[in-house]
Amino acid sequence: MTTTSARPAGVPAIEQLPQPPLRTSTDIQGNILAAFNKDFMDFRYLHFPDAARGRGWLSAILNTVSTTSETEDFNEQFSLARRAFGRDPNLVTVRCGVSLTFDGLMAVANKPDQVRKDLEDNKMQSFLAGAAARAADLGDTDESDPKQWLFGAGAGNQVVHAVLIVAADTDEMLQEKLKNLDAVENANQIVRVHVDEGRTLTGPLKGHEHFGYKDGISQPGVKDFHPESPDQPGVRDMHAGTELIEPGEFVFGQKSENGDRPAPQWMANGSFQVVRRLRQDVAGWNAAVIDGATKFTGTMDPTRLGACLVGRFKDGTPLAPPNGSVTGVGSDRNDFDYSNDPAGEHTPWVAHIRRTHPRVFAGNGDGHPKSHRLMRRGIPYGVQFPGGANDDGVDRGLMFVCYGTSLEEQFEVVQRFWANSDTFPPGKPNGSTPAPNGFDKVVGLAGKAEIGLADGTHGTVDMKRFVHTTGALYAFTPSITTLRLLAGGQDLPNKPVGS
Repeated sequence: MTTTSARPAGVPAIEQLPQPPLRTSTDIQGNILAAFNKDFMDFRYLHFPDAARGRGWLSAILNTVSTTSETEDFNEQFSLARRAFGRDPNLVTVRCGVSLTFDGLMAVANKPDQVRKDLEDNKMQSFLAGAAARAADLGDTDESDPKQWLFGAGAGNQVVHAVLIVAADTDEMLQEKLKNLDAVENANQIVRVHVDEGRTLTGPLKGHEHFGYKDGISQPGVKDFHPESPDQPGVRDMHAGTELIEPGEFVFGQKSENGDRPAPQWMANGSFQVVRRLRQDVAGWNAAVIDGATKFTGTMDPTRLGACLVGRFKDGTPLAPPNGSVTGVGSDRNDFDYSNDPAGEHTPWVAHIRRTHPRVFAGNGDGHPKSHRLMRRGIPYGVQFPGGANDDGVDRGLMFVCYGTSLEEQFEVVQRFWANSDTFPPGKPNGSTPAPNGFDKVVGLAGKAEIGLADGTHGTVDMKRFVHTTGALYAFTPSITTLRLLAGGQDLPNKPVGS
């Protein structure tokens, strides 16, 4: 691992500020609370031939697994240097993270029956079942059916036991690291089921996904990890509109928003991980937006309709009117919660960002609206669409990755009950519920979506799906402590811990 450093002036005084307790964790893996944020990310889906070789592989990669502390150290150093110099600094490094599916845990755990019982006792049924078994309920049918997946639904030596994410700032550093990992896999006869190459888009599309919209905006703030604003209690410092969420929503063993999410001790400082390979039909999306704009009365064009379906313009600027006077500009204008737009006349209810993060309207009838947030860590795969009216036949899309402590209450609520439900939202602060108006048109089901805007523009788009699942996994990202116990074939402590 190589890191080139260049510290800007004035950093020592900044570093003397007290740090939130989870910020310095050397037990929580990187990419959960502290994002890898790399332009080059390979996803390796691996199968262990037996317990001994699975443990041998874990033992060999342990020292390369990144922690929260070192990941955030680099991120802060990078950000400080960028502000000081006004450009991206010459700082580069490699980061690695490893997760195990339920089958992977069963393959390497010293007492797999006890691990299974721990998961059953804590009602972690979706993880036990796996992503393929949950596919139909999540809308993964037809072109998205698990029978057509590249990984996540195989049998025999195509069963995925581990997900290895290797992230680097340069392709050269990535390839150098992969050569070392190749040797470890070969030495332990690990089967490589599939590999995905995540790459940030370049030029004007840097930081955007393949449909052209800026991605990765509006991540949750995390208490005890992100600093709190001295002027706005409960809000992340210097991030207007970003509420701080209890850390137990993302890491086991910490306080959560919805009472306790109990877990066995071996899950403490770990998190569930969802990986979904989402293929995007860019030409189809573009054509549907152009055609759909003609179906409206009032003032509508493809640019505005696309923004209505996503909830933001391509540069990330939201449609939502702000709540306060400190709003930021462009994608930084994040201080909104839809309370001033209950009918969806500015940000339609069908908009992707409203369906997947409904803010003040969030919830699933449980009274805990903050309990459904996701920590997203996605990256595009495939070359950029060259333009034109016709599909070029190239496979491209998004490697969707998220973390949380409840698959059922976080990812599955968002996908099943928000994106894929035409009766969403379940209720409003004032007690009223608007008529059903269709599905999330980015990651939801095919069908009609009704849009009525404040200026009188009104119409209905009827779109097929332009995003299809071509692979999916539920995995667990263990703490460094638990990884060492698994690698050593030792018993896992299962005293209950709250989260």
